[in-house]
Amino acid sequence: MTCWASPVPLEASKSQFASLVADCRIANVSLPEWGVEHPAIASAGPVAVVERSPFQRIDLPGLAKAVRAGQIRRVEWSGYGQRMENFLPRAHYQQIFAAHRPPAFRFGPRHLVCPVRTGDILTGEHRDYPLTPVEFYQQLAEATGLQPVFVGQTEPNDYTDRLRAGFPDAMFLASEGPLGDFELIRAASNIAIGVSTFAWLAAWLSQADNIFMAVSGLFHPMQTRDVDLLPFGDDRYKFWLFPFNLPVPLDRHAAVHRRLAPYLRLVPHDVLQRQLREAPRFGCSLARFAAAFDEAFYLAANPDVRAAVDAGHLGSGRDHYIRYGFAERRLPFAVDAAWYSEQYPLAAFELAQGDYADFADHYLAVGEARGYRPLPG
Repeated sequence: MTCWASPVPLEASKSQFASLVADCRIANVSLPEWGVEHPAIASAGPVAVVERSPFQRIDLPGLAKAVRAGQIRRVEWSGYGQRMENFLPRAHYQQIFAAHRPPAFRFGPRHLVCPVRTGDILTGEHRDYPLTPVEFYQQLAEATGLQPVFVGQTEPNDYTDRLRAGFPDAMFLASEGPLGDFELIRAASNIAIGVSTFAWLAAWLSQADNIFMAVSGLFHPMQTRDVDLLPFGDDRYKFWLFPFNLPVPLDRHAAVHRRLAPYLRLVPHDVLQRQLREAPRFGCSLARFAAAFDEAFYLAANPDVRAAVDAGHLGSGRDHYIRYGFAERRLPFAVDAAWYSEQYPLAAFELAQGDYADFADHYLAVGEARGYRPLPG
């Protein structure tokens, strides 16, 4: 996306950046399905600022200030920017992304529409995209009395077979294509969101009465710290806090999910906000981490530090860790986070609710005393 400061108003299509720079134009964006076309603009200017970060955070106010001061005329940025502060109120986007057509099915107040994402996440290779436990939907159905309807990627596999076994009377709808599925979700009265940004956007833009959101994987700010897609203050949302939920291979998902299920919790907005704000609740001690420091592991895990030590710029990896690494949240010793969270689901839950900074912190604070191990074998 390119945003160029010019004397032409933005007109209908709005963005958070354009709201900060009144005469901004959006360029180089094409969403033909929604009738959104902003061609590239060959703009002049004293300097072009390019932001091509893989992270989610972008300093929109700072960039806007630079544009208003005449320091830059153009901002080029590619990334996801999946943070609530990057969005205007959803009413702005509802005007832009108006419904294309009535959905093939419309489900009312008795149904719970559950978008299913499988596809490329079945292998467990995408770190922030775990499958949504069948037990989550079972707890929702029991708590609400609603009738689940599963839509999207419902073709047979070990995961969807478990869904069908768990809900023998539920409807399973094959995908109607991206736009068809989007409109079906968006038209529902009650929606359950697993880890899927597609389903998240459809639900957020909807007029649903209830949105049950799994605070899991990509959606958990303690697990994916650069992402913030929790619409606090939107009373349609009911947040279900998950333990750390890392992907596992398909042949192990059933056993892992059964172990996580007892720790799923419905958490009020204010409680969850406080937990995230105060994390880590029990502090994080540099002295405790330094006492467990493993020089060989640290140098192997951080080639930049090894290079600095080899070049004589640093005395040791430990020197770097105490001066910089602790603040940068680098691990001082080996911990297999996926194994630790799977082996010790209580630890995964304690970390998810903000008690500890990470699994290394958990191990040193309480795990070792409980007989936990940081690595298998």
